Amino acid sequence: MTETRDPKLDALVARSLRWGAYIAFAILFVGLLASPFVSARTTLFIDTVGVLVMMSTPAFRVLIALVVFLRERDFKYSLVALGVLLILLLGSVFGIGEH
Repeated sequence: MTETRDPKLDALVARSLRWGAYIAFAILFVGLLASPFVSARTTLFIDTVGVLVMMSTPAFRVLIALVVFLRERDFKYSLVALGVLLILLLGSVFGIGEH
């Protein structure tokens, strides 16, 4: 592990979270604007896609962090990021049928 982390990689991790939120918001906004003009089923589909993008953004950010840690050969933090990613994915898989 290097003592100082590359600022470009940290900026990449931060940008992934920011742009994921922007994209999800844009999709949800399109669904809101389209609701008077399209069927309820289409609006529901657009809203569902927006929510899925919003929910997958943190997992994508953890995946990027995992790649950054592996590139820096920081195996302790890589293992932590992998554990967090597995918890997020397992929670999504097993939580889908719960309601």
